[in-house]
Amino acid sequence: MSRVLVVSDSHLSARAPAAITNWVAATAQTRRCDLVIHVGDLTLNGAENPDDLEYARDLLDALPVPWVAVPGNHDVGDNPAILDGPVVTKDRRDLWVDRIGADHWFVEVGEWVAVGINAQLFGSGLGAEAEQWTWLEECLATQSRHRPVLLVVHKPVAAPEGELAVAPSHRFAPEPARSRIAALLSAVHCPLVLSGHVHQYRALDHGDRRHLWAPTTWAVLPERMQKSVGLKRCGVVALDLGPDATAMAELVEPPGVAQLTLAHDIPNPYD
Repeated sequence: MSRVLVVSDSHLSARAPAAITNWVAATAQTRRCDLVIHVGDLTLNGAENPDDLEYARDLLDALPVPWVAVPGNHDVGDNPAILDGPVVTKDRRDLWVDRIGADHWFVEVGEWVAVGINAQLFGSGLGAEAEQWTWLEECLATQSRHRPVLLVVHKPVAAPEGELAVAPSHRFAPEPARSRIAALLSAVHCPLVLSGHVHQYRALDHGDRRHLWAPTTWAVLPERMQKSVGLKRCGVVALDLGPDATAMAELVEPPGVAQLTLAHDIPNPYD
């Protein structure tokens, strides 16, 4: 059994004291874990302020166990179809790679294989997007059908069609990337997909796999900004990956993590 601590949407910056306080409390139990996976939006605004990336990297390096991370929209910019906020560019993506590390990766976690990809590249037309698709196809093609794969991606990649039809355009990874990912995963044994981005905890069974949305360690969004589809709680996920391809997830609200709501308990820095 391997224990993974799943952390997401931390929005770290020297300018965000509440985010830092919650980060420290949320990651205090990492010594009992084999790996920390951060599912994106590591920084408050790394896409426009590289100092946030450097600050967050120092906090990651202070963790007592190995870690991996994928970027979110606040780290490298959003998909070009999303017009609210900075868009992903080569320079922003390169800053992530330089300050944090690879934006797509493959790590072994016990009997499992964790595969992380950069969802912000989808639809960008950047060279890095084509390179990532080639890498992902090759990576998955080498996996045994008997070895479980854990896909890690910032934006959710699946939901019932009715939900996709009415959801805000920025909530899910865009098409045709979602369909392409689904086709690739159909050729491997992938019981679980991890995502973040929505600041809500949710376990959604769709098709033959579970899609687990990690909560934020920073702050949830009020109903007027975002309707509830899961649990609006600040915390982390304790994920136990078994050798028989079982995955047991638990929402954990560590002591000291404040339950904050954006624009109510703390100002909205994106206004």
